[in-house]
Amino acid sequence: MAKSREILVLGSTGQTGRIVADSLESEGHAVRRASRSSRSTPFDWFTQDTWRQAVEGVSRAYVVLPERVVDFGAFVDLLENCGVEHAVVLTARNPSVSGDGIAVGAEFAFAQSAVKSTFLQPSWFAQNFTTGMFAGQLQATGTLRLPAGTGSEPFIDYRDIAEVASSILSMDDPSPSGPLPLTGPRSYSFEEALRVLADVTGTDAGRFESISVLEWKSDATRMGIPESFVQSLTNLFVAISKGRDDYISNGVHEVLGREPRSLSDTFRDHSNLTS
Repeated sequence: MAKSREILVLGSTGQTGRIVADSLESEGHAVRRASRSSRSTPFDWFTQDTWRQAVEGVSRAYVVLPERVVDFGAFVDLLENCGVEHAVVLTARNPSVSGDGIAVGAEFAFAQSAVKSTFLQPSWFAQNFTTGMFAGQLQATGTLRLPAGTGSEPFIDYRDIAEVASSILSMDDPSPSGPLPLTGPRSYSFEEALRVLADVTGTDAGRFESISVLEWKSDATRMGIPESFVQSLTNLFVAISKGRDDYISNGVHEVLGREPRSLSDTFRDHSNLTS
């Protein structure tokens, strides 16, 4: 693609945004890094006065959604009015399942606009076991307690998500548009995932305990998870327990021409970085 206009990266200090921005810059693209903490391009979903400065003059955008519902229609209208050609939006797998309205609301607003959009719909991040919400509970108690039963999930390395996003944003004619489900190469139950982590690290990774929804909600409150997230996370775990997430999507291969990183690859890379 022509590299004269900047590409906007929202959430540029976050897990995927940082990698997207770095990758695009390494390919010679001008990148506008935006986040709440950015001095050059501050962006806050909940302060609309920050939106225009971030959006004006960019050709494409990587969009990481907020933790609460905002006026997505107003944001998309701004993108359209400012001439943004394509947006890659990080939403969620089966976006209506959480019930919080964030991902499904954003997808609806973008789909109704003239901005060509790709909706990245990933499974749960594999890094949750090493640096995310699962890791915190395991480190604190040695036990991962979730209402997920024996259900399986094809955990994905968030680096694969970021590489898909940067690849699409770099294309002369970005494709695909619409939903793009992304998963790892195979599904694991939480118990199996912890065994993989133990095998890779050579340590006791902890144990998994399937609990009831009521127990999970009580645990989540004690862990300080915001009340607005608890029900959404509950819905996602219940979906796993019922087997609704136990399927593989080929989105990573479709865009990158390679298989996604395996769970053991993700754990091994993390172990090498921290050793």
